[in-house]
Amino acid sequence: MSGRAHGDLPIRGGRGGGDRGSSRGRGDGGYSSRGSDRGYSGERGRGSDRGSSRGGHGGPEPPSGMLTDPVEAPSTRVQALEDRYVAESAKARPEPGTLARRPGYGTQGRSTVLRANFFPMEFKPNVKFHSYRLKIKPEAKKAQQIFILQNMFRKYPLFNTKGVGVATDGATEIVTTELLPENRAPFMCSMGNGSEHGSGHGSGKSKAYTGPWEITLTFDSSYSPADMMACLEDVKHRKELENEAPCLRVLNILMSAYPYGDKSITIIGKGRNKFFRMDERKQSAGIQGGAEAARGYYSSVRLGAGRIFLNLNVSHGAFFKPGSLADTIMAFTDVFTRNRDLLDRWLKGVKVHALHLDARENGEGVKEKPVRTIFGVATPKDGRNGHNPPRVKDVASCADHVEFWMGDEKKGKYVTVTEYFFRTYNKKLKYGHDLPIVNVGNYDRPVYLPAELCEVLPGQPFKPEPAMVQRQNMIKFSCRRPPQNYASIMTEGLDIMGISQGHTRAVGIQPGKEMITVPARILNPPNLLYGGRKAANPRNGSWNLIGTKFYQGANIQKWTCLSIRRRGSTSKLENPEREMDAFYRKLRDHGLSLPAPSKPYLNVFIGGDDRENRDALKEAIKKVSKESFPFLVVLLPSTEGKIFDFIKYAGDLKTGVLTHCMLAEKFAGASEQYLSNNAMKVNLKMGGSNQLLQPANARFIGAAKNTMVVGLDVTHPSSTDPEVFPSVAAIVASTDYSMGQWPGEIRAQTRRQEHVEFLKEMMLTRLALWQKKNNGKLPQNILVYRDGVSDGQFNMVLTEELPKIQAAAKAVYREALPNITIVVCGKRHNVRFYPTNAKDQDRTSNPLNGCVVDRGITRPIYWDFYLQAQAPLQGSARPAHYIVIHDEIFTNPKVNSDRKPADVLQELTHNICYLMGRATRSISYSTPAFLADKFCDRGRKYLLAYYYENNQMVQNEDRFKGSTLQMASQCQNSMVYI
Repeated sequence: MSGRAHGDLPIRGGRGGGDRGSSRGRGDGGYSSRGSDRGYSGERGRGSDRGSSRGGHGGPEPPSGMLTDPVEAPSTRVQALEDRYVAESAKARPEPGTLARRPGYGTQGRSTVLRANFFPMEFKPNVKFHSYRLKIKPEAKKAQQIFILQNMFRKYPLFNTKGVGVATDGATEIVTTELLPENRAPFMCSMGNGSEHGSGHGSGKSKAYTGPWEITLTFDSSYSPADMMACLEDVKHRKELENEAPCLRVLNILMSAYPYGDKSITIIGKGRNKFFRMDERKQSAGIQGGAEAARGYYSSVRLGAGRIFLNLNVSHGAFFKPGSLADTIMAFTDVFTRNRDLLDRWLKGVKVHALHLDARENGEGVKEKPVRTIFGVATPKDGRNGHNPPRVKDVASCADHVEFWMGDEKKGKYVTVTEYFFRTYNKKLKYGHDLPIVNVGNYDRPVYLPAELCEVLPGQPFKPEPAMVQRQNMIKFSCRRPPQNYASIMTEGLDIMGISQGHTRAVGIQPGKEMITVPARILNPPNLLYGGRKAANPRNGSWNLIGTKFYQGANIQKWTCLSIRRRGSTSKLENPEREMDAFYRKLRDHGLSLPAPSKPYLNVFIGGDDRENRDALKEAIKKVSKESFPFLVVLLPSTEGKIFDFIKYAGDLKTGVLTHCMLAEKFAGASEQYLSNNAMKVNLKMGGSNQLLQPANARFIGAAKNTMVVGLDVTHPSSTDPEVFPSVAAIVASTDYSMGQWPGEIRAQTRRQEHVEFLKEMMLTRLALWQKKNNGKLPQNILVYRDGVSDGQFNMVLTEELPKIQAAAKAVYREALPNITIVVCGKRHNVRFYPTNAKDQDRTSNPLNGCVVDRGITRPIYWDFYLQAQAPLQGSARPAHYIVIHDEIFTNPKVNSDRKPADVLQELTHNICYLMGRATRSISYSTPAFLADKFCDRGRKYLLAYYYENNQMVQNEDRFKGSTLQMASQCQNSMVYI
């Protein structure tokens, strides 16, 4: 079996990929994982995977030429084209229903030149690319379709004609560099004499159709790179290209042609645009829990001003570790304990070889063991609608405890899975008494296989949400400085895509071998204001709190401490009195008004029963609530999610007790910095304000005191969340000109729905709070930073969300409506910048923070820019990408008298990144968008707590709607999520 992702196909002249995909997540290269919002970080590893989790190979890092390679000046032709475009755009009449126009390019800041990981693409003169759609008769299942396509690319004469480049998306589209004959003959294919389906309930020879199939190609459309370039160079063309998405999809298929022809490369991603070597050149490391991290490359075709680019970046992915499924399940238990329901969701979709069956020829002509896809583990509801259903003791039962009916309905009998495999295959199961068996059929017709007779195929993405230890190991592996990533892209990246040796010429494309350079500017950091009018002047994106009081200290009437300890285990913090006294002093030092914590402190001992633990915690928090404590410090024994989730659920939603959690191990003998970091969170949670922008850095927001800044985000269930989980939408908003407080609201909404479903109602609550805090006045301006929107969803914000914000305004404004601006904040992209000289890099070799780029790689038809506000402590910085969807503020001379809309927006966006409040560092993207993301994550934790509190009896997502995520009245205007 090759290392390719399953479903990818061999081609002649190359292999193909799909359309552009996105990846939400942290880490360089798009490793997807939303982080925790706990007030601590870190978890000690729990040992390695069974089998082996040692890794981290691939040889030494290549030497980097980041600062020594020749640097070409940014293209003056492109800059002239950009300027002409803006000038022409200003003359044209605005069109309704379109995205905001670019009013100009930024000018503020010190100029510098950076490399961007974009390679200009050239095309064979007059080349056209032709798209065909595949039709199979009779209809084939997905696995059969893969087999058919593999055979077709190996044997179909038209795909082996000299001079014809061919690629495919691995599903239904095939792209060629020449038109195929109109009278082409169909391709005929069969799988042979059938294949054994598996063993267990419903076992025996499969009756599925195995051929012959008739495969025909239907012409879809032709695409001309020359026509695309003509539009990109036309300063009067103010829209996307005609058929832009199909054009880019076809170019991506062609650009991924060469790596698809290499059997040692695995291709993953929504757009099939991430490439990983899985042979002896693999760079990988075990991350525990049956998974490994691997280093690869992301590739995507993108459009710029008068140019078509290939965006190439280092990518890090998590994969299921290949090998015995038994080892994988034991490794899961090491990290996730014996969570049967989670294991069921965790294994869903994993492909395995069935080792007890005979090998057969696949579509590539190679013999391999049959492949099965895991539906889940055995459950008591398997086969409930059929005759003589299986007898399954519990979810994830072992082979000894699962029986199925063998034989016909009257003369058969029940046998265990263990008995069946011994009688039929002479296989004596080693783990028949303890390891769960898996179902490779479905609920109605289960097919059971023992884990020890299954082998996990290589190259399968690890889709479950990672445990904290896995996340930490992934970060360790992927954390690399810019010179390392630059060197990797320029060597292995260009090689894996076939650019180094000119292999892409087979499909009529030749990208350049050097990254382009772009003009950039370094914006000055803002000055911050603390208590007593004390100023802080950030340097390299950071400052400190030594001897500093918060701008506005919270007032806490009384508070106490709850210590949660695990029965039978020792703790570094048997008695937290000394540490609590130190924390009390630190809170007062920073300006909070509060008495000493009330004693005696509460203690709760927890064990292995989740329900008993919840009941004990519920009683403790009820006791705190009855005694009218508004605030509670909670000391946690570990980072176990269920305990934290339930504490927040019980406090924020059920009782109104605001809680601040710390890990007991870290709190014991804590440093002054640790106490200050936690004091920042407490002050925000309890209504205080940590720091403000100096008036000169707040522009019209601080001067006129009439702009409400809003953050919006939507998060969707992870693959390991229960299938009934809805999506969660969050809104946060400033309450006055200071932008020191960002309370908000969350709501459950239709699963996987991208737009904010209840946005009008959510906006009304924010406007009401602003009015309450500002003497009955409503804001004149509403500036929205919208997080979590991919490239293809900009119009969704314009057509679905802007009208709801406008409707909320119309409902409460009696006179002039507010000016509304919406800016999408994108952080899950693969654009990276590299310094070209030593004076413009920081100590981690990243560009200096405050770096802004709005030329060279942007589209003139959009008003967008890239901004790197943070100075990372380690690794490579990822700039945030901002796209203005709708603007009534910055281009409005009545609001912005500066008349430099691009500069004002870039400066304000940069300055807001210094207002996150829970750290003395600038953050990587706009504070309101960041906080909305955090609130979404907290909402998901509430849902998990609600789900387990109700004994997992929630049957559909509608049960989560309504008041499920409604805060207790005491918490509704608090930053509970911080």
